[in-house]
Amino acid sequence: MERKNLNIRDRNFLEIVRGLLYSQIAFQEIFNKYRRGGLQFSDIGNWVDDKGQSPLYNLKEQCHSFFRNKGKEPVRKNEWLLDLVIGSIFHEAMKLRENIYQLEIYRPKYLKYKLNIGKSSYEKNYFQQFERIISKAEQGVLLGISEMRSLFHDAMEQLIDLFKEKGRNPYLVRFLLEHRSLLRKVYGPQKGKDVLGLIFEGGLQEAYDRAGRSYLLSGHYDLSSCHFSKALKLGSPHNELLFLLYFSLGMNAYYKNIYTKTLSFWGKLMSIRLKKYFKKHYARQIEEVCRKMASELNEEGRPHLAQKALSLADQTIKMLG
Repeated sequence: MERKNLNIRDRNFLEIVRGLLYSQIAFQEIFNKYRRGGLQFSDIGNWVDDKGQSPLYNLKEQCHSFFRNKGKEPVRKNEWLLDLVIGSIFHEAMKLRENIYQLEIYRPKYLKYKLNIGKSSYEKNYFQQFERIISKAEQGVLLGISEMRSLFHDAMEQLIDLFKEKGRNPYLVRFLLEHRSLLRKVYGPQKGKDVLGLIFEGGLQEAYDRAGRSYLLSGHYDLSSCHFSKALKLGSPHNELLFLLYFSLGMNAYYKNIYTKTLSFWGKLMSIRLKKYFKKHYARQIEEVCRKMASELNEEGRPHLAQKALSLADQTIKMLG
């Protein structure tokens, strides 16, 4: 149950990361339109609201729920700070939304009224009040854009520290590897490329290694073998990675019913230099699969390959001493 809860929390944290990164991309587009003088209410109206129908509202609620309902587990500084920052971004965005609406919908009406203002005192007072409202809205947009830009910039820097803290979150490392183009959009071409090196001491090789182990644990042997292969290409020879690669390739071939490849890959595991990586759970899995293959191969009239599978099963048990 504890592991299940940990997995749920890992996934929920990832959703917050995903939401924040995509919110930053959305804000970049809003800022660029503002800088060109083309920002409209429609550009921000669907991004933030207070009715639970916008990405930024959902991100704020997810963040509050995640960081404020940890039970007995203490809330770390980086966590409550991110909760505060995301909440602040949401409220600044709501104010920006309202100011943009004022300028887009009401300013044309105020200007029209200016051309038809009467002589009564209340009409003159209205005009002065409308002028102040529009001026405050214009200043609010400028200030809101500036505040949000600064908050997003600092939040992206803080995320890197959070990534370091959460480096063992298997879903996070997989997400970061799968979305490297997103990181380049958020952090820029060079820093986005270097983010994984800032998070993991072993750099990109360690990231692919961790992702491979995560996929292996989940039984995604095609993906684990792909990530182990990439990890091996990024550094010096690594016998443990080599063991995990051959094990994954063998399991992947087995589920594709390519038994000759399974036997070939696992035959390479019997070398002396890989012997120490034969943990019990790997050995039992290899033995079980080899005996199943032997049974099926005998039924198919392929005794030579069946005997090879049985021999491999016996060697695996001996590897454990």
